[in-house]
Amino acid sequence: MKFLNQAKHLQLMRTIFTGNSRSLAPLFWLTVLICGSAAAFGQTTPSSGLWVGEVTLDHVNETVVGIDANNQTVAPDPNVPTPVQSPAHLRIILHVDKQGQVRLLKNVAILNKSTNSTPVVALVTDPTLYPNYSSIGKRIATAAYDFGDDRAVQILNDIAAAAASAAATGGNPTNAANQVAQTADVDARYLAYVTSAGLNNAALNAAVSAKVGAMQAQGTNGSPDQVLSAATSAATNNFYIVSNRTYAVTLSTSGAFVDPRYIAAVDSIALGAANGAASAANSNLTAAAVGLAATNGALTAITNAINAPSLESPNYNTFIGTGNFASAVNIAAAAASAKAQTALAAGASANTAQIEANGAAIKALTDANIFAAADTVVMNEALMAGSISPSQALSGTIYLGASHPTNPFRHRRHPDHTIGFPISRALNIQFDSSTSTNAQQIASFGVDTITGTYREEISGLHKPLGPNQNIGLIAAGTLKLNRVSLVDTLNQ
Repeated sequence: MKFLNQAKHLQLMRTIFTGNSRSLAPLFWLTVLICGSAAAFGQTTPSSGLWVGEVTLDHVNETVVGIDANNQTVAPDPNVPTPVQSPAHLRIILHVDKQGQVRLLKNVAILNKSTNSTPVVALVTDPTLYPNYSSIGKRIATAAYDFGDDRAVQILNDIAAAAASAAATGGNPTNAANQVAQTADVDARYLAYVTSAGLNNAALNAAVSAKVGAMQAQGTNGSPDQVLSAATSAATNNFYIVSNRTYAVTLSTSGAFVDPRYIAAVDSIALGAANGAASAANSNLTAAAVGLAATNGALTAITNAINAPSLESPNYNTFIGTGNFASAVNIAAAAASAKAQTALAAGASANTAQIEANGAAIKALTDANIFAAADTVVMNEALMAGSISPSQALSGTIYLGASHPTNPFRHRRHPDHTIGFPISRALNIQFDSSTSTNAQQIASFGVDTITGTYREEISGLHKPLGPNQNIGLIAAGTLKLNRVSLVDTLNQ
C-alpha cells in the first residue's frame, strides 16, 4: 500500500469525525497515522486493522397492538421490522487482528509509542494503559455500544445450575458447584494443555511423520503441491495428533465456556510440521534437514499456541479471584440443598425440585450481591464471530448487567434506581457482495471501505414478543465501515 492510500485514510478520518469534536487534523497525527499504518505491511489477514463507521437504523419492529376499522385487534408480526420516519445513526468501531479475530470496541485511543522521531501507532482500548504512553493521543469512542463481561454472570448461573441438579438428584451440591467453579479460569486450563509434555510429544511425532511423507513424495518426483499434500496427510493422520485432537475436542467444550483454541493448537502443529517438511524437501535438502525443518515448524506452532490471545478479559480474571466468587459455591449449594429437600419432602418430582432449587440458588447469590459484583466486571472489547469481507457476516452478543456502572437505567442518587435492567443485544451484520451496487460505486470496496446490512435484537427492555414469547426488540438498517488504520494489534 502506498502513502497515497494512507492519505485517503486520513481524509476519511477527517470526514468521519469533523463536527463531532474528534477532528484528527493536527499535522503530527497525520504523520503518526501514515507511518504507523505503513509499518503494518506484514499483516496476515486482508481485513486486519481498525474499522470505524456508521450504522443507520431505519427499521424497527412494532410492539403496540392496534384496532382496525372493523374493531378487530391487529398485531403486527414482531419478526418483521417496519420503516421509521426518522432514522437513528450509531457510530460503530471494530478491530481485526492478524489472526482475523474481529472485536467490537467501545473506544480506542490512537497513541504514538515511538521513542524517536519516527512515529509508531499504538491502538489502545484499555484506559489503565494510558500512563505507559507519553504522547498526546486522540480517542475515538461510541456511546451506542456499551457492554460488560457476561461470562462473569454465566459462570455464576452455571454454579447455581450444577448445585440445583445435584441437590435434586441425591448428589452433593457443594462438590457439583465446585467442579464448575474450577473450570472458571479458561486460560489457565488452556495453558496447562498447550504446555503439556503430551502435546509436545505429539508435535515431535507429527514432525517425523511429515518428514517421511514429504521425502517419499519427493523421492517419486512429486510436484511441490504433492509433496505438501503428502506431508500434511502424514502429519494430520499421525496417531499422536489424532489422539490429541480427539482430546482437544473434549477439552474445548468441557470448561466454563467453549474454547476453540485447543483444536486450533493441534491443527496448527500438524500443519506447521507439514509446511516445514515440504518446504525443505522441495528445496532438495537432506533427510536430516527435512526432519529438522518439520520439527521447527511443529515447535513454532506450539509457541504460537501458547501465545494465542486470551479469551478472558483482565477484569474477569480479577473477579474469579475475589472472595465474592469464592463464596458463590457454598452460598448456591446451601440454598439449593435446602430448597430441594423441602420440595422433595412435599412430593415434588426431581425435575420440579431442580427448578425450584435453581431459583433458590440464584436468589441467594443475588441477595449476597454476588451477581451485582459480576455485573460490575468491565470489558473493553467484545469478540465477534465472522469476518469483515464481501459477502461475509459478523455476529455477536453484548451484555450490560443490571448493576453495571454504566447501565443507563441506574441512578446513583435515586433510591428506586439503584439497579437497572440486564440488557442483551444480539448483533448481526451481513456485508454486501463484491458485485453489489455499493461495490460498483465505491472504488476501494472490500479493501478500505465496506457496506452491508445491520440487524440487532434487544432483550431485557420489553416483554418478549410473538406467539412464543421469544422475540425481542428488533432494529435494522445499513452500515458503512472505513478502515482507518492497518495496525493489527491492540494494547501494544
